[in-house]
Amino acid sequence: MTSVINIEERFSLAGKSAIVTGAATGIGREIAKLFSGAGAKVLAADINEKDLATLDHECGGVTTTFYDQGDPDSVVALFAKADEIGDTDVLVNCAAIFPFRPFEEVDTALLDKMFAIDVRGPFQCVQQAVKRMKKGDRGGSIVNISSVNSLKACIYDNVHYGISKAAINNLTVSVALEYAPHNIRVNAVLPGGVGTEQAGRAADGYPLKGPFTQPGRMPLGNNVCRPDDIANACLFLASDASSYITGQLLAVDGGFLVS
Repeated sequence: MTSVINIEERFSLAGKSAIVTGAATGIGREIAKLFSGAGAKVLAADINEKDLATLDHECGGVTTTFYDQGDPDSVVALFAKADEIGDTDVLVNCAAIFPFRPFEEVDTALLDKMFAIDVRGPFQCVQQAVKRMKKGDRGGSIVNISSVNSLKACIYDNVHYGISKAAINNLTVSVALEYAPHNIRVNAVLPGGVGTEQAGRAADGYPLKGPFTQPGRMPLGNNVCRPDDIANACLFLASDASSYITGQLLAVDGGFLVS
């Protein structure tokens, strides 16, 4: 007799605790909502307390907390808060900044701020997560939000962002290799252009140029990616449906990288 495959169970996060950074708006918010809908207890963290405060009204199973990814002490406090909720089973590193600036005008102050938030912060989050996930080889899943800009130059005046996300790619594959014996899986999702409020503010009044803006470069169409497209990929990588997948860089870009 053929057994019936329970699809919902395979993609379920029931009984798991997840941390989602950058959860106030855009991609992070959609991830937090989807994970909650999949049964996880979600700790949603962001520096944007105003928009974060509305998240727990939209879905159950979400606890919100202030989080400044550029502050090392805030990273430690985030995981202390997570310990109050339960074991850390899933981490999604989504918080980031991406201010446009011509390459020759990127000063050390901007570069230091970019790397503090987009590299050092996620690095510390992964450190904190693996310390908890390795106890008793309990395991877990870490999903880092990178960018297709880490693999291919997409937009002018964004060099500093691209190299920060290239660092996230190496963080992903390196930790995946070292912690696989502890059943800790580490993968990255590489979005293409995503229509979020933050992206809109960053590009407001800025003349975007580069391959990403060229007509016909998206084989699946010229429309920008939706935040829930990224959230769906994160759910797959966080769930048991991807239990034998680690160290992978999954592009969700409408085919841009192959165009």
